[in-house]
Amino acid sequence: MANVEYLVLVVRDLERALGVYERGLGFARVEEVSEVPAIGARRIFLRAENCLVELLEPHDETKPPGAFLRARGEGIFAVGVRAGDVEETLAQLRRAGIAAAGPTGGGGGEGEYWYLRPADAHGVLVELSASGAPPAI
Repeated sequence: MANVEYLVLVVRDLERALGVYERGLGFARVEEVSEVPAIGARRIFLRAENCLVELLEPHDETKPPGAFLRARGEGIFAVGVRAGDVEETLAQLRRAGIAAAGPTGGGGGEGEYWYLRPADAHGVLVELSASGAPPAI
């Protein structure tokens, strides 16, 4: 069975989003705000009891999070899913006509990720990893 490990939300204003998720809902900071030049955004990870939430504030509309914000507004950009048996999950996806890109990451199963395009996953980027792989944070 698969588990949702984390959600990635694209937001216009990181401080305002922290008002909701950290100060309002009580999610705990995992780390401080950081710049991620590769995706053209500032980010922070927050921990809920059952998953991580990554808040992204894009500042580059040419990168995927910025393009998402420009085209669709704020919302869920990606979901991280752990599969109990990633090979079987990938086989089921192939049988359904859905190709996963990957693996990327550490090699040998540890830290490897496969990606489902938003066009194949109803508008959300799915980041798939094997059980036992390290979490995003």
